Amino acid sequence: MGKTKEIVGPPEKLSAPTPWPSANARLLGLGVGLPVDPLDRLAQFSSPEFERFTLEWASEYLAKVSGVYEVQQRGGSGDKGRDVIVWFDPTSTTPRRWSLYQCKHYATRLGAGIAVAEVGKVLYYTHIGDYTVPQEYWFVTHLGVTSDLQDMLDDPEKLRTYVLSGWNERCAEKIIKGTVPLSAELKVHITSFDFSIFRAKQPHELIQEHAKTRYHLTVFGAPLVERPPPPAPPSSVAAGETEYVRQLYDVIGEALGRRVLGTPDFADSIKFARLFDRSRITFYCAEGLKELARDQMADASYFDTLLKEFADGLFHSYTAAELTGLQRLSGTVQAAQALQLGSHALAPHVLANDREGMCHQMANEKLANWCAP
Repeated sequence: MGKTKEIVGPPEKLSAPTPWPSANARLLGLGVGLPVDPLDRLAQFSSPEFERFTLEWASEYLAKVSGVYEVQQRGGSGDKGRDVIVWFDPTSTTPRRWSLYQCKHYATRLGAGIAVAEVGKVLYYTHIGDYTVPQEYWFVTHLGVTSDLQDMLDDPEKLRTYVLSGWNERCAEKIIKGTVPLSAELKVHITSFDFSIFRAKQPHELIQEHAKTRYHLTVFGAPLVERPPPPAPPSSVAAGETEYVRQLYDVIGEALGRRVLGTPDFADSIKFARLFDRSRITFYCAEGLKELARDQMADASYFDTLLKEFADGLFHSYTAAELTGLQRLSGTVQAAQALQLGSHALAPHVLANDREGMCHQMANEKLANWCAP
């Protein structure tokens, strides 16, 4: 094996994924027919769609795996068999640990005859020292691999034998523009090479990992989400409730004609005690939507955009002039019950208490002020 050389050419940072065309058509589960199974949808991807999908997966999943230092996109002319590189060490570390992901779109499942040419590239370029041996080499395809290739990946010695026996036919003319003969030195390198690094990323694994990205819902549609019961308000007002609770005190104080700084100041009023308790219950119902978006839909921004829908749709209610704070609050809550949310991803999960709670969420974010519009 020759002396290891530095990787030729500047590394290319991962590009930002482009938006999916006709994304709204992919938001399934919203009354537009039965959802398509993610594996079936993945199998139908065109080459450009699969490229976008793998870029989303690499930038949002691989790059966030514990221990990963950097993810680079290398696919293209002169990539030397490297499509996506995952570095585990900074450039100052020698040797620098890395893994390789070869992402390709094929018309059918990837078979041994085609895969071995990609294996040959790694064997050749590590032999001449253009790059070091990766810790792992993953075949990433939208249809998966054939049984014969998987058998070889499961038994590295079978893969080694297959490479050596078919080098001239399957590898020699598919690595560089010329021919790479199986020289004695290259054969020694192949004989001692650790073939257990070669693996296949199964389509269902890709789906599971892509599901942890913020792109998943857009690509594969709304999941069949079972929303958990909303959290109950804590016995004492939490730090995250400060603003909307302050505004409730203002509303109640204005109505009672006295200063209100806490619940003891209106403990004698059943009406306002009920209003205060209900407001906290509905605020936390809306908090449940926030948790749903973050934990089960993998995109907390869905809640932010829903809040904006309420703020925009209810603007004339919470800014109405010549009303008391209580009238403004009550009018906004009533208007919220009729607000149309269109095809928003969270719309199927919004209940009556959520709508009321979103009004208090607006107040908490200072988007609405009941007594000083």
